[in-house]
Amino acid sequence: MIPMPARNAVLPPQDQASGDVLRNLLVYGFVFYLFAFRAPDLLFGPSKANGNPSSDAGSTFNQLILPAMFFATCIAARTYRISARHLWPALIPMAPFLLVMVLSTLWSDYPELTFRRASREFLEAIALVMLAACFSNARVLLVVLFRAFLIIGCLDLLSSLIFPDSLTDLGFAGIHGHKNLAGEFFVVALPVYLLGTLHKEISGSRLLGLFSLMAGAAMLVATQSKTSVGAIVFGFVVLLLARYLFRRDPSLRVSLQLLFLLGMLCAIAAILNWGPSELLNSLIGDPTLTGRDQIWLYVTQKFNANPVLGVGYGAVWQVGPEIEAAMKRAGLIFVFNEAHNGYLDIAAQLGALGVVCLVIFLIATLLNSLSYWATIEKNEFRGVGALTIYIFWALVLSNITESLYFQPGVGSSGVLIFLGGFVANRNKRLVMMSTANAGPRAARPSLA
Repeated sequence: MIPMPARNAVLPPQDQASGDVLRNLLVYGFVFYLFAFRAPDLLFGPSKANGNPSSDAGSTFNQLILPAMFFATCIAARTYRISARHLWPALIPMAPFLLVMVLSTLWSDYPELTFRRASREFLEAIALVMLAACFSNARVLLVVLFRAFLIIGCLDLLSSLIFPDSLTDLGFAGIHGHKNLAGEFFVVALPVYLLGTLHKEISGSRLLGLFSLMAGAAMLVATQSKTSVGAIVFGFVVLLLARYLFRRDPSLRVSLQLLFLLGMLCAIAAILNWGPSELLNSLIGDPTLTGRDQIWLYVTQKFNANPVLGVGYGAVWQVGPEIEAAMKRAGLIFVFNEAHNGYLDIAAQLGALGVVCLVIFLIATLLNSLSYWATIEKNEFRGVGALTIYIFWALVLSNITESLYFQPGVGSSGVLIFLGGFVANRNKRLVMMSTANAGPRAARPSLA
């Protein structure tokens, strides 16, 4: 990372304006890169890498655009005079995982593939942390996110009218290429649309926020993504429970704890009485979870081959024609490029060591977001802290059936890293608290 001078309290107006423009454009660029990278396929057809799951061809777009965006983010961080020590609170939680990920090149079954994918994820994560450090105001961050998600949502609406391929047999895919990717976008976008509906200063118009919320909810239903719907419900329910648990009413807290314990006992009793397969068949009609059980068995065998260090980051999937032959030997009909379980994917790629590093990142991110939510937002549903907690728990559930954690180009994971980097910055937290306690209201920051 390039050295940067210490951050000054006030930037010259010209630097502030140019920095705001560059920062906001980078947010729009990253949102499009993370959630709509397959949009060109609607115009030009699928690329070689996306069209053939057994292809070992890399994406020229990713190889060119990501380094350019990384260096542009470095320029933005230098414009805002972000020093390296300001990034440490956000980098330390993910540093063990990134280190093991890069070092896995040394023992990977496919070192060239691991190096290519690890370097991409490394640049992406560092760039998102630096970009988050360029924001000193949560309202400005939410405004920029709302605008970015609104653009993607409008493109989804237009694609349904213009491109027949946006409506697939499995469900609505929009500009995302697959119904699960579209559902993943709406998991992250819908709470931002909701904040825009409730707070005019985020959306500029409550009607615009309401329109985006209703259109987004309708498109989510059209995706038919059960994982995404479940993740949204789970994220909001846990956030509501967290708010009530933070309240000082002991009787309410005890009641919620007893209710949670009763729910756990009922779930355990149902599993023991009917068994997992029969229970899944009764609930969703498919105990195999659309064939995921066979994929999980294949990934478990990969993990057992090297349970401590794994086979190398990214070395399980898309390694040329060999992956097709290996999956056929394992009894799989189709060729997959993920385990459809984020925890098993990390375990197979980086072993138990990688799982420990992932847990460190998740615990640190959760603690930082809870601290920010309680300290700055006073446990209200109005800002970045609540949004980060919601996305955290939505990802916890989503990763049971999808591989999202620290996967290159995965939008929801990238947003969690971005927001986690913002809430981890304790220096900005102290500045915001001192400003709030100063008395007179400070002038509104420029959105550029």
